[in-house]
Amino acid sequence: MLTRQQQRLILELDEIVKRLRMNYREIEEYEPAERTPRLRLVRDHLVRGEIVLAYTLIDEFLNALLVDHFFGRKISHIRLWRTKRFKNFNYFFLEKLSLMEKLAYVRAIREVPRSIRRDVEQLNNLRNGVAHAFFPENLRSAKPKWKGLDIFSLEGVNALMEDLATIDDYFASRAYSVRM
Repeated sequence: MLTRQQQRLILELDEIVKRLRMNYREIEEYEPAERTPRLRLVRDHLVRGEIVLAYTLIDEFLNALLVDHFFGRKISHIRLWRTKRFKNFNYFFLEKLSLMEKLAYVRAIREVPRSIRRDVEQLNNLRNGVAHAFFPENLRSAKPKWKGLDIFSLEGVNALMEDLATIDDYFASRAYSVRM
């Protein structure tokens, strides 16, 4: 049984996918010539979204490690947000650094395994390609591939998700002392 809030969220999601023209379950409502391109757009949209979210989560893990380095672990990040010193640190330091700069800084204060570093670098390149090019397959340097696999294929997504689980587990256990 779903709660009222869950039922409202489902109705909202139904409206959002309809508005975004992403309801692939009702693909037969589109003209036949439009169906394949529409299905590809839905697939690409979902994959791009996951790549950006994964990138953002890793960025947040790196932020947490840097915050702990500069502020210690005695005060929670929630409580730190109430201080002007921390807000300034966030606004003028963390927000200005790129993901790769944060990773380099974290590496300066603690060891990060080579496999994790390589995967984060590859994710950074992949994210740049899918976030900054409507047709990333036409890019010379940031092809939409994950370890040689097309990121818009099931195999590519599976490989990415497996590696992201490893990266997330590594950083979460260090940033928040938890296992995901």
